[in-house]
Amino acid sequence: MGKVSFFSGIGLIALSGILFTFERFIAAFLYGIEVFSIQLNENGSYGPLEMPGLFDNFYVGFLLALGLILFIFGAMKITKNQK
Repeated sequence: MGKVSFFSGIGLIALSGILFTFERFIAAFLYGIEVFSIQLNENGSYGPLEMPGLFDNFYVGFLLALGLILFIFGAMKITKNQK
């Protein structure tokens, strides 16, 4: 059970990191589309780039917290069984 929790924790932490990175990529991509179209038309204005924060998306924070809990729980069980 300890190894399952350990690897599940690593997987959930990685999943939250991928989700967060994907969200930031989409924000930068949409900003680039907006800036390019305004520069092409030479009219209008655009605001500063607003990147999403780490806990703006519920799933990123939830998966990160759950992954850390499972990671710590699994690591404690693995080290206890090795003694």
